[in-house]
Amino acid sequence: MLPVVFCFLLFFSATPCSAYDISPYLKQAPSKSRPVLNLVFCSLSYQDKNIFLKDVDRLAQELKKTKPFDGFSDFSFWFVSLTKKEEGLLFTLTPGFPPLRAKSDFLQDIFVKLGRDYKLIIVDRTGLVSCAELSSINMTSLIILGRKMYASEESFSKGFLHELGHSLGLRDECVACEELSSAGEPNCARDKEEAIKWWGDLVGKDPRVNYISGCCGNKGYIRPTAVSLMNDPDKADDFGPVNERYLKQVLSLPAKK
Repeated sequence: MLPVVFCFLLFFSATPCSAYDISPYLKQAPSKSRPVLNLVFCSLSYQDKNIFLKDVDRLAQELKKTKPFDGFSDFSFWFVSLTKKEEGLLFTLTPGFPPLRAKSDFLQDIFVKLGRDYKLIIVDRTGLVSCAELSSINMTSLIILGRKMYASEESFSKGFLHELGHSLGLRDECVACEELSSAGEPNCARDKEEAIKWWGDLVGKDPRVNYISGCCGNKGYIRPTAVSLMNDPDKADDFGPVNERYLKQVLSLPAKK
């Protein structure tokens, strides 16, 4: 789903927040360096904390084995398990898009705890909508995963990778989707001339890379691969060569201090 919601971080007036816990993901190895990617998983509508933690574990493990993330170890995983009362204080459900909004205090509290920017992944157990901000690795942004919209565990994991891709700057590569954003680097060019500048060096070298019609819901735009996690996640096994190169580049940037 195209998740470009630049107003996604529209917060409500600041109010005192509950004493919720922000805990480290216990199965991660301690990092000796400053993490390049900070992921905070937050529960919504979960009746059982253990079920939420199993979902967190599933997503974390999927990320670690997906290219190019599998080549990096300095990630920071955290989780926030909320009570029903805390959910009501921190989030407001909306009938439109995005499906919910968060209190500014909540996001600021997490920033203070971590001391750095992060991606907040809200896993909504009963949600039917997944979306994320089109953002970058060095900015705090939100991802919503509507757990109920996924028919299988594999689909859930791939949906997470798709939304994380947007959060790190990747555009949608779908054609039959709503055009919620314009074309842009690194994976959706306005025309072939622009595409040649961005990934022309890979055409002819990698059989998967070419100039393929359609991305961001516009048939006139050009994408680099026929199938990738940024196109149809259920039919893809990876991000594709162009996106992997981009992700490797941003993950290799010096961690923001």
